[in-house]
Amino acid sequence: MASLAGKVRKTGESDEWDLANFDQAKCNDLCKAAFSEPFALSTMVRLSFVVGGGKLVRQKYSDDLPKVMMGALSAIGYKDDESAAINKESGGKFKYQHDTNKNLKFVHVFPLIGGGAAAEGGEEEEEEEDEGPKSPEEALMVFEGEDFERLVNTHLKTYSQLKRLLDMLKARVVKLEEIEAKMIKMVTLSAEEQKLFDSIAADALKVKMKFVGVKLQGMVDDGKLTSAEKTALMEQLESKLETVEVERAKAEAEGKAKKVTAMEASRDVMLKTKSVLKDCTAVGLPPLRYNDEIRKLHAKMRSLLQIEKEKKGHYTMDELKKIGEKTEIEEALGEYQSRSRMWLEDDGVFQERLDACKRSSAPPKKTGGGGGGGASSGGGKGGGYSAGGFQTVSGSGKTAAKAKSGGPATKNAFSALG
Repeated sequence: MASLAGKVRKTGESDEWDLANFDQAKCNDLCKAAFSEPFALSTMVRLSFVVGGGKLVRQKYSDDLPKVMMGALSAIGYKDDESAAINKESGGKFKYQHDTNKNLKFVHVFPLIGGGAAAEGGEEEEEEEDEGPKSPEEALMVFEGEDFERLVNTHLKTYSQLKRLLDMLKARVVKLEEIEAKMIKMVTLSAEEQKLFDSIAADALKVKMKFVGVKLQGMVDDGKLTSAEKTALMEQLESKLETVEVERAKAEAEGKAKKVTAMEASRDVMLKTKSVLKDCTAVGLPPLRYNDEIRKLHAKMRSLLQIEKEKKGHYTMDELKKIGEKTEIEEALGEYQSRSRMWLEDDGVFQERLDACKRSSAPPKKTGGGGGGGASSGGGKGGGYSAGGFQTVSGSGKTAAKAKSGGPATKNAFSALG
């Protein structure tokens, strides 16, 4: 339980965990390790634990798991409160929910926060409580320091995700600079602009940009790019190198020695990155978070569709029971797919990972040569798994938008591409 409790303790946002196969002892250990001490957070979060569900998943949970989990929380002083919500007043409370849309049962925990120094109900606490970031994009904008780095390291696994975040940070800096220019001119800000200005300073965003830029360069140096990402980055580098060469020649003609030196340094960094890209082998996309569950559900759905096609309405009682699960399977698929999507993930990349998972659930062809992960009846290239645990996916998705031609820097290729 130390591993799960550690993950719970490290969270800086509302999150969800699955307690499949948990018993009394495991729940007691989890609650003691995770919730005995207040969380070092300034805003409330909702920590949700899946403790049951519909027919497709109920075998993973004991019937009394909700009661067991709530009992373990009560044993450490937490209180059952159906009105508990994401606000500081709900610290140290929990509530049970049967989510009929997801067909899952939850115990939602609202931990004690503030390192034990929960605010007393004094005059200084009259402001309305902010429920905190309502989306991954917002969380990545407002969290700083270790919290920001933890979110990036936990949720952004691909080059494309990191590149999209870098573009978002750059766009926010530009917007903040525009707002600051308005303020200097004594122009009244809109409510949205004021909220944006109050959320985080441009300097803090630039610190984040540096952190993300280093991680991007590290992914290139370590060869952790997909084929599509390699191609897109190579095109960006080629375009930027042409621009830098033009600017270098212009600076040389104008006798601007310092600018020439800066351009040459930037060019050398990009040439080095280009060389690394050429030599590295493309990686596959990471598997879906609920890859196994989705594969099994697709296999079940394929079986049901086959029955419908062959029997054309003339079903046995056993077949009718199976077909009756079709709606539930579709709902479960939708939920597992939604929960498998990564932060800032491109639509095309997510669909590619889904397609690869679906292909891998198909039975192997009965005729033709051998080969690996099994092809789907709908065609497409194989979706097997590499030794490193990543899906082997042809293509590998889209990458972020092309870089702008700003003034070059020399620390890494990503500042030059900005």
